[in-house]
Amino acid sequence: MGFGDGRPMPPFGPPGGFPRGPNPALELAGKLSAMETLIGIRSAQLDAWRDYTNALTDFLAFPKHRPPGPPLPNEDAAPPSGQDGDNQPDRQNELFGERMADFALDRAAKAAVLKEKATALRSALTADQLAKLENAERSLIPGPHAFRDRR
Repeated sequence: MGFGDGRPMPPFGPPGGFPRGPNPALELAGKLSAMETLIGIRSAQLDAWRDYTNALTDFLAFPKHRPPGPPLPNEDAAPPSGQDGDNQPDRQNELFGERMADFALDRAAKAAVLKEKATALRSALTADQLAKLENAERSLIPGPHAFRDRR
């Protein structure tokens, strides 16, 4: 049985011939899932672990790419709940520095949540689990890292 042009195998890669790179969020989720098993998360620790990993993936998430300039028409179509459009600043007239500041404030809020969840996780894990986690977290940093056994 042939595919399309009579070849025995389907063509490699996505349509158009441009290979897609790995999804960084999926790779991170896979590593965190493997780390859960590696460090031995127990059912009583699962909520703290999941809160931490959710906060970590939220903090490390790549921002949605948006070209510079005024917001796109559908970007700010509906005001946040509890606010009407009249009380919000005019996003069309927002300065570049304001957008950068908003981005930094959003990142700071995510960092604060991550710190809070890390503290909760630290109190839920045993000393052995913390040592394993510290060692395994090096795999999240790009580049070669040796696995150290800390017993």
